[in-house]
Amino acid sequence: MRIVRLVIIARIAKVVENDFLHLNADLTAWMGIINTAAISLLVLDLVIDYSWMVMYAVGGARNTPPKIFRELFFLSGCSVIIGYSLYSSGAISGWGTAAGASVLAFVIGPGTSSQLQNLASGLSIQLEKQFVVGDWVEFEGLLGQVTSISWSNTILVDDLTDRTICVANSKIDQAVIINHSKAAPAFKVLVEVGLPYEMRPELARELLLEAVQSHANVLLARPIEVMLKTFNSSSIDYELYFYIRDYARRHQVLTDVRARIWYAVQRRGFSIPFPIVDLRPIGGERRLADSELANQRQECFAALRSLALLAPLSDKELQWLADSERVILYGLGEFIIDWHDPDRSMFVLLSGECDVMVTADQDDGSLRKVATLLKGTLFGEMSAFTDTPRSACIVAKSPVSVLKISQSSIHQVFIKNEKALEGIVELIAKREAGLKAFTATQTRDLEESLLAQMGATLRRFLGYGAED
Repeated sequence: MRIVRLVIIARIAKVVENDFLHLNADLTAWMGIINTAAISLLVLDLVIDYSWMVMYAVGGARNTPPKIFRELFFLSGCSVIIGYSLYSSGAISGWGTAAGASVLAFVIGPGTSSQLQNLASGLSIQLEKQFVVGDWVEFEGLLGQVTSISWSNTILVDDLTDRTICVANSKIDQAVIINHSKAAPAFKVLVEVGLPYEMRPELARELLLEAVQSHANVLLARPIEVMLKTFNSSSIDYELYFYIRDYARRHQVLTDVRARIWYAVQRRGFSIPFPIVDLRPIGGERRLADSELANQRQECFAALRSLALLAPLSDKELQWLADSERVILYGLGEFIIDWHDPDRSMFVLLSGECDVMVTADQDDGSLRKVATLLKGTLFGEMSAFTDTPRSACIVAKSPVSVLKISQSSIHQVFIKNEKALEGIVELIAKREAGLKAFTATQTRDLEESLLAQMGATLRRFLGYGAED
């Protein structure tokens, strides 16, 4: 913008000098002085700007001389050019007078003590590089990203409240500053949580690590730390430290991690402790809990009965599964099934949606979505029945509830009901054959293979060797 102004000034001076020569000689001389000075300042500004661009490209933001130096060089050049122009034209006599006239405007501008203090503080901030433009800084309760450092003030943008904060440089120079970007591009954040006394510290550590390990914005290459902070009146307080990629997304990441901690606590049969006084009768509370449990078991039975794959099982067997297994909750983005998990349970999706993820074509370990599972879907049954490794990951697309049916419960049912086992083998084979367009012979071969695998799994469960 400064270059544009200088070009306009030079052009106006030239027009006046050429087109209004009938004016007096003194005015014509002054127009010539202004034109020459404007062009000289334009050249100076371009040289300084390009020099700084080269230094930024070579050394980056932190190794480039402070921006305020660029302004000082320009002001010094202005003093020399304006003073020389006035002296050479005879408008003033003596270099001392020329220098004094050239810097007069600069002295008048920041002439007050507070402005001079801001100027000195701005020079100190940029010279010592306490922070640079783009850094996230915090002081005196203010936190934001630095967008500008000028002679008199520094401007921050607070992304949480969507506001611009303008702070005098002198105030920053006297404050305790926390620069969150010193370790960029990794930013360390903290989650504090109170967990129940009944939960062992080893389990608490495992739970907190689980909450961050599958989040896309968490840097797993950096250390993740869990510290037992203190024993509180109603909880054991822990601190979870981890690194994220983008500090601007810290609020969303912290929200996601806290939500995952809640779901993980619920899945393990605990609750987040909070000091309360409950005046409800114990009997009424128990009746309410019993009613909710009965409704949940009825919902589970209805979901199991609606599955075609479990059609060979009787109502009594399905009710036993619904009563003996537990409903588990997962939050958005959490892994219900992971390749590395040795668990071979199968699941019924009672609410929400899940994504089926497989390895992408790249070698970076990324995942690719191939399908979405809806309410009422059974998944994980192949590994549960045949003990084969998982072929895909299942990730919660939204908060979900699932009925987790363990491999031991499945075996308990089919040890007593071989006919149902054969029926389920037939249904699985027909489903796989339909997906892969198998012939009748291939379908029968698949049935025999599945039956042999399930038989081997049952024998292993009963403790028999493969040769038995």
